[in-house]
Amino acid sequence: MASFIWAPPSSAERPAPAGPTISTRAGTLRAALDELARRTGISIGMAGALPDIRVPRVDRASGVAQALRRMLAGSRLRAVQVDALTWRIDPIAVARRHPSRGTPPPALAAGDIIVIASKRDERLSDLPASISIVGGDALGRLGGKRGLVDVMADADSAFSTNLGPGRDRVFLRGVADSAFNGTSQSLVSIYLDDARIGYASPDPDLRLVDVDRIEVLRGPQGTLYGTGALGGVVRIVTIAPDLDGVAANAAIEGTGINNGALGGAVEGTLNLPIVRGALALRASGWTETMPGWIDDTGRDRRDVNRTRRSGGRAALRWAIGGDWSATLSGVAQRIDARDSQYATSGLSRSTLIPEPQDNDFTSATLTVRGAIGKFDAQATTAYVDQAFGSTYDASILAPSLGVSAPVAYVEDRSAHLLSQEVRLSDPGARHPWIVGATILHSTSRLDGKFVPVASGSALAVRRDEEDVTDIAIFAEGTQRLSSAVDFKLGLRGFSTTSRLEQRGPGRERADRVGITPSGTLSWHRDDLGLIWLRYASAVRPAGISRTAPAGDQRIPGDELQSVELGWRLRGAGDRLSLRGAFFGSVWEHLRSDTVGSDGLFGTVDAGNAVNYGVELGGRMTLPRATIDFGATLQRARLTSPSSTTNLDRDDRRLPVVPDISAHLTASHDLPVFSMPATIYVTARYTGSTRLSFDPLLDRIAGKYATIDTGAASTLGRYRVSIEITNVLDSRANTFAYGNPFNLSFTEQTVPLRPRTTTIRLATAF
Repeated sequence: MASFIWAPPSSAERPAPAGPTISTRAGTLRAALDELARRTGISIGMAGALPDIRVPRVDRASGVAQALRRMLAGSRLRAVQVDALTWRIDPIAVARRHPSRGTPPPALAAGDIIVIASKRDERLSDLPASISIVGGDALGRLGGKRGLVDVMADADSAFSTNLGPGRDRVFLRGVADSAFNGTSQSLVSIYLDDARIGYASPDPDLRLVDVDRIEVLRGPQGTLYGTGALGGVVRIVTIAPDLDGVAANAAIEGTGINNGALGGAVEGTLNLPIVRGALALRASGWTETMPGWIDDTGRDRRDVNRTRRSGGRAALRWAIGGDWSATLSGVAQRIDARDSQYATSGLSRSTLIPEPQDNDFTSATLTVRGAIGKFDAQATTAYVDQAFGSTYDASILAPSLGVSAPVAYVEDRSAHLLSQEVRLSDPGARHPWIVGATILHSTSRLDGKFVPVASGSALAVRRDEEDVTDIAIFAEGTQRLSSAVDFKLGLRGFSTTSRLEQRGPGRERADRVGITPSGTLSWHRDDLGLIWLRYASAVRPAGISRTAPAGDQRIPGDELQSVELGWRLRGAGDRLSLRGAFFGSVWEHLRSDTVGSDGLFGTVDAGNAVNYGVELGGRMTLPRATIDFGATLQRARLTSPSSTTNLDRDDRRLPVVPDISAHLTASHDLPVFSMPATIYVTARYTGSTRLSFDPLLDRIAGKYATIDTGAASTLGRYRVSIEITNVLDSRANTFAYGNPFNLSFTEQTVPLRPRTTTIRLATAF
């Protein structure tokens, strides 16, 4: 739901239709209007700044019109209905006598979307943090690329590896440790609605079906989100079940890759009220084939990296009554890649055996929320089970293993995550606050073995287990210093116990108790925007290293502290919005995954690092056209490399973090045969970077530009679109490695996906 601010009067005031019973709490006018918008789906706002007044509680109003009349009683304000879902607040003293008939309202302000990044519903225009919202048109343009990694391409200061579906890692604002998918805890916390779905595991690459938006929160978020959120938080917000209406939609896609194969997808969603107004089920399902484009000349196979992804999601929502509701949801998805997607020459390589990859993801979440007096309360319980594995051609090690080639290295990993969070907030207070407590238990396991193909007898070489328990309490509150200046202070106290066991080094236990504070000073005006100065911090638990000397395997936990000066401003009648931030961070005990001489992944303490830079972006809305742009300039460097590891002392760049990146999207609306249509072009540039601190494994990646284009048109309940990615068929090495056993002997690249065309047909019922 969203709440919007805009100025033009309506052509006439019409009575509101009767609606469901509505109740809102006493509080500020802004909080009351936001609550009403969330509960009813209306858009409502006022020209200029909302008055800083308190409004009374509304109990069981018989519709939106009655709720607004009761809310605004005695305030010298009135509510004017513009259309079925849009209302405007006007001062009574300046009622307009000659409304401007026939003048359509301007585009609704994207800055007033209600977001949940701060763990309480808050207007985006009030949130003093560097956040990108990807939804609406941007999600519609994804075509055949409907994973989180594809979304990140249009978010400022966001990067990811390119290992393949279900194997990638996401990085934000220069906080990156390696291009390997090792055992270290993720640096970005990924959430599905209110449930954390990752800890020491790759992005599960859920297909983005029936998703409202993606919230990308940059910078350390330890205060509200706990361990691991050093780079930031990515939250996937799904569409909630509708208690009142039956709805369905479906889509079919066909995809073709230049010099590659053909693929496609089918997806659908059904919303079904079981007890109208009280209980509803919403379910989605999808299946797709992602075509391959890598050839294996050694086995005379073409397009070997074809991947299948199938899954579904369901949510059951119950309006218990008295402002309380419960939502039980679950997701299951399976990804099976026939082979890996690296090359040694152009778009081909030569191996003796296939190298399949897989990622099986399952999660279940129960969220209960409601009102305790004037307070908002919420409890979320979540369980995540993720199993992912890789197979590599390790035939090069056959002589040292005393067996005959070919030899496969098979690695099976699992990650289980159980979390519980309860929180209480008062968003309607003059000084909004939130308090909460969390408990998280993560168990991960890695088993690795060499398997000679001829004999089939396995030689076990890896067995790593990690068990982490994290208990925390947190609080954040806002003190209003003046009508335009706020100070927000947050604090999280945590206790983390890590039990780590590996074949070889033995068993280690690490306990840590600490705090992660944050503080924000912000200046805000509804008609201009928001400027803030923010300090924040985050940590990761300790680890152990396979490759360190005996008795010195323990690796200290990471600590990151950051300062940013950020802004989101708008002008030219809301046709121009500008965003950006100057940022700097200090990172102590940077933990990095690397590859040992045996080809197996290990972890090292790389030392200390700093990163500083600037993000610049914005949106310009023209008649029938929109331009979105963003750029990041940063310098992420090791300042004091660890003396105990084999690191490059000359090149101190952090891996996977280019100094320069930029993107630009221009879209244009136009009629085609009397049907509304949109065309767009997106250009992206990614600067040069490295892939590893280890000079023996380091490779240059990045330094490439791509262009995507597409068009979409709507005819009744049907929407057809075409998307062409990498139009120029650019070739470059992306942020990933191929086979770790051959890295020191062959030149490997993980190339960009060649030019790809996707046609999509969607319909709603």
